[in-house]
Amino acid sequence: MNQLSYADIISSLALLAAIGALAWNIIRDFIADKIAIEFCIAFGEVGNIKDSPTSLFVDAGSLLPNHKFDNPGMLVQIINTGRKPIGAFGLGGEYKIREHFSMAVAGLPKMLQPYEVFSSTSSAKQDFIEKIHKDEVKNLWVVDTVHKKWFLSVKGWKRLKSTADYIALNKHL
Repeated sequence: MNQLSYADIISSLALLAAIGALAWNIIRDFIADKIAIEFCIAFGEVGNIKDSPTSLFVDAGSLLPNHKFDNPGMLVQIINTGRKPIGAFGLGGEYKIREHFSMAVAGLPKMLQPYEVFSSTSSAKQDFIEKIHKDEVKNLWVVDTVHKKWFLSVKGWKRLKSTADYIALNKHL
């Protein structure tokens, strides 16, 4: 009778593990490897840190309940969550009345490496804050260099809406 030695059993298990790892790498690299962008927009304020040359963006309503600021700003963050470089071309959206608009963002277009975060701050337009507050905007998206639209997530909408509501209801004054 032919008996298997421990070395034969261990080498057979190692062969199966190697085949499994090879199959996983092929599936991950050629089938499941996708390009992905996430982005968020928020209204708030850019402030300097005391005794520091750096500054910080703070969402409206996230500090003290009675925090006052007179110059609301807008933060746009675009994150390449995929494993391949992708170019972020622009930011746009659509009103509920079916009109499209685009937003000028300083620094775009930009090629983002995997897991790179692009951030840009600018002054917020009061009419845009009001349109977000009144639910007049249907969609917001980032367009990449192959003209694919990456839409704002539900979590991103909640953040944008809460910061717009805080400013539109004059809680910041």
